[in-house]
Amino acid sequence: MHAYGLNAWGIHQWYIGNIGEALRFLTEGDQIMLSDLAGREDNPVRHDLQLLMAGVLAEVTALHGDVEAARALLDKLEADAGDAPYAVTISSAIAVRTAVLVGDPDWALRAAERGIAVDPQFSFVILGTYQRLARCWALAMTGQNPAGAAEEAERIITARLVDPPRSCVATWHGLLGEMRLMAGAPTAAAAALDRADHFLDTHGQRYSEGLILLLRARVLQALGKPVTEVRAAAEWARELSAERGAHLFVRRTEQFLAELDQQLADH
Repeated sequence: MHAYGLNAWGIHQWYIGNIGEALRFLTEGDQIMLSDLAGREDNPVRHDLQLLMAGVLAEVTALHGDVEAARALLDKLEADAGDAPYAVTISSAIAVRTAVLVGDPDWALRAAERGIAVDPQFSFVILGTYQRLARCWALAMTGQNPAGAAEEAERIITARLVDPPRSCVATWHGLLGEMRLMAGAPTAAAAALDRADHFLDTHGQRYSEGLILLLRARVLQALGKPVTEVRAAAEWARELSAERGAHLFVRRTEQFLAELDQQLADH
């Protein structure tokens, strides 16, 4: 019960965007659970919960900035899943959620295809939704018909995440904005980010807010806004992410700012 309480509070901290605190509580809960692991044959519900919590810890580890450690945790989760469809679905869904936050389309596509292959009938609806959205995102980000991928992603988001609102709905609207940007449609990208902001404010799930703010800066740049406005938006993304311990987004924002400086120097 102590471990479940720690994990529940860690998930709450992740939900409201306090990544540093989330990692602290999830790590402590994980250490307790590791001392008393349940096998699927003995307690399938507890076993599957342990898989899920290990995945959440990996995702939060990446958000905190240690992508290499997160990959190692997810590799172990994939190995532990074996060929059990639900376990593979969990490991794949968490991997794609992590990969899109990191910004790695190749990783996202591999993980998505692995999960979809064991559940082509889309039986695990919410977890399968993340896989299919990640596939759309990966295709868009690698230039494979980004406009079509964005249209498909928007259909999935509307059908599966909006009514009733599901976990990660703000994140996927933000990523839809990124897809629209790749398709050369910055106005549509801005509209998607407006929807992301709406869900952030309405439901308070803020773990990806730093990324959404960074994407807003990119959209402002694509719309031809003044460099001072673009920079201010990016610096706010960096500041908020740093305050919350989302060092992954701090680094991604710093990379964008460096690119912005280089573009100014080149001109």
